[in-house]
Amino acid sequence: MVGRDQRDPLFGRESLFRKKLNELRTTGHISQLPQAEGRARSREIERNVYLEQVANTLAQTDQKDMERLTLLDTVTQLYNHSTIVRMLSVEVKRAKRYRMPMSILLMSIDGFREIHSSFGPLTSDSILRGVANFLIGAIRDVDIPARYDAETFLVICPNTDAAGIGVLSERVRNKISTERVSDIGQNWTITVSIGVGSYPIPGTKDEDLLRVVQNAMAQAEGEGGNRCVIAYGQDVG
Repeated sequence: MVGRDQRDPLFGRESLFRKKLNELRTTGHISQLPQAEGRARSREIERNVYLEQVANTLAQTDQKDMERLTLLDTVTQLYNHSTIVRMLSVEVKRAKRYRMPMSILLMSIDGFREIHSSFGPLTSDSILRGVANFLIGAIRDVDIPARYDAETFLVICPNTDAAGIGVLSERVRNKISTERVSDIGQNWTITVSIGVGSYPIPGTKDEDLLRVVQNAMAQAEGEGGNRCVIAYGQDVG
């Protein structure tokens, strides 16, 4: 993982995503930046941060709940698919512009569809919430987590190279596999299949990075789950 001083303005911009996620999860809305702070960050934020654009639009409507509904997944209270896809496009462009690494982690819950089919949506939602909380506890403050689809989570990891994402993915896998999700008097042991990849990769678009990471995650699932696979087939777990 490539280190960065917290005084660096890029570090501050990255952690803004997590600051806003925490605000949305706890209060249901995004507070406005002080005017002076907004000016200090204006160039980078105005160009690159989708969240700011959405928050400003929603603030004009004076409908606090709209922020949560627009940006967050209703079950896990992580960023939703639409939000994270836009963020990923921003982060890939920024990595290219500044010639710095960035990585993503794509994670599916092993056996989730069978659990949903056998025990119903209340249990499966409890498992999703539990995994989301374990994920938040395992990643860094600068990492950006989301529910990508039904049983899949996506984490954007700014300024993180291939070695760093390998370490982080194993930490996430181990954290989830050693915890328990409680649901209606029953404790669940959950495992996950993780695919990871880093920019730059062949091609320059966010779809390219997603494609190779999806293939890596499918490889992890095909090998029995509870493992991490780096894109292009290097197993790290």
